[in-house]
Amino acid sequence: MFEKIVVILVFILVSLTCFSISASALENDDVLVNGSGMYLTTGDSWSFYQGYELVFKGLSLSKDGDKVWIELLLNGESVDDTIIREGEHFVYIRNSKEIFNITTDTIYSGPDTGLVTFKPVYQYLDPTLQKPDMTQDPGSVGNSNGSVNTSDSPNDDETENTAGFGAALFFLCMSAAAIFKVRQKR
Repeated sequence: MFEKIVVILVFILVSLTCFSISASALENDDVLVNGSGMYLTTGDSWSFYQGYELVFKGLSLSKDGDKVWIELLLNGESVDDTIIREGEHFVYIRNSKEIFNITTDTIYSGPDTGLVTFKPVYQYLDPTLQKPDMTQDPGSVGNSNGSVNTSDSPNDDETENTAGFGAALFFLCMSAAAIFKVRQKR
């Protein structure tokens, strides 16, 4: 009986350790935008923390797949631009540190304009710039034509509220399995 209690206690301690490591890893101060999604129409832009802005410059239709031209600005000045297809990544690195990692999810084309969705979108702290005010949602500032983009905002409450859910669920399942196994041996 003593052995069973020790095994269960060790298991619970290991599970709690895993849970606390997972939760603290998700609360990394370097992550400013954690995998949210956004959309832009041709000519629109999305504001990010620390003065960064992503602009959807144009759309190219081809047999090989549609492509979008995006430009990254820092305080209104161009720092990078690229042409990417669906499923491709745009990664911006500054001073050997990754600042953005954005995946083109879907490209929609119309006769006069296009729409592109990006998901997941990650922004990491640029240590060369001042730390941002995280109480403001930079994505809701609006795009270049003045309309507010209401897709998944960078600080989506759903993302923040479920940060440790996987680890907690793992802990509960493993505890239930351990209790079931102990009862089964009786």
